[in-house]
Parts: sequence; C-alpha cells; structure tokens
Amino acid sequence: MGMDETQVDNSSLTGESEPQDRGTVCSQAVTSAFEAENLCFFTTIVTTGQGVGVVVGTADNTAMGQIAGLATETATHDSPISIEIEKFIHLISAVAIVLGVTFFIIGISLGTDIIKNVVFMIGIIVANVPEGLLATVTVSLALTAKRMHKKNVL
Repeated sequence: MGMDETQVDNSSLTGESEPQDRGTVCSQAVTSAFEAENLCFFTTIVTTGQGVGVVVGTADNTAMGQIAGLATETATHDSPISIEIEKFIHLISAVAIVLGVTFFIIGISLGTDIIKNVVFMIGIIVANVPEGLLATVTVSLALTAKRMHKKNVL
C-alpha cells in the first residue's frame, strides 16, 4: 500500500466541498471510518495524487452499504403537505361528482337524451378535478413559500 500526495473528494458521502488529504498512517483517535485519513471510499473521486490500496469491505460492510441500510430501515411517513393535498383531492373529487350527478339529474328531468347526459356528467367531473387541483395547489405552495420567506427560512 502506498499513497503519493493523495486527496479525495468525499462530497458524495459527507457533503464536504473541499478535497480531503489521504495517507498511509492510521490514527488511533479515529472514531469513525469517515474520519480515517487512510481510507478511500467507493463513490469518492481522487482529485490529486495516486495510491494503491486494499479492499477492506464489500456490499453491506462498506460506508455506502451502511448508508443504504439506514435508508431502507427508516419508515416512510406522509409529509404534512401530502396529507393536505390528499384531503383536498378528496374534497375536489366529491364536489366534481356532486356537480356531475346534479347536472345529470337536471338533464334527465328536462328530458334530454340519457347518453348526452352521461357524456356531459363525465365531462363535468373530468374537467373539474384537474383544473381546480392544479390552481389550488400552486396557490397554496406560493403562499407557504411567502410565509417561510417572511420567517427567513428560505
């Protein structure tokens, strides 16, 4: 094993923007593999220098394997905005269906052909859901971003 003025870009693992120096000396004070100055990781890029090394772990026994394991173990929960959007979708859908059925009943009571009434009812339902949903979600996201900007979050 040997290294000659080697620096690696660990930004894909640690988010550090500056290349990190690497060497052959192993420090006893290291508590994490990410802090070790004698390890290079898969998915990192050698920016300067050169080196020869030995593979010390594969698959789940690597830093990327540990990160992947942590990512798959976490439970997925719906975000507050996705919960609100789902509620809103149900509300818009219910309003669209009620409008469609109402116009269907009005059309039948006026003696219009049943096929025309069904087509008109489907048209009302289909037209209301996408149009109302897009406008409302866009406005709500814009208002939320404005409130976050006032609180210096953005």
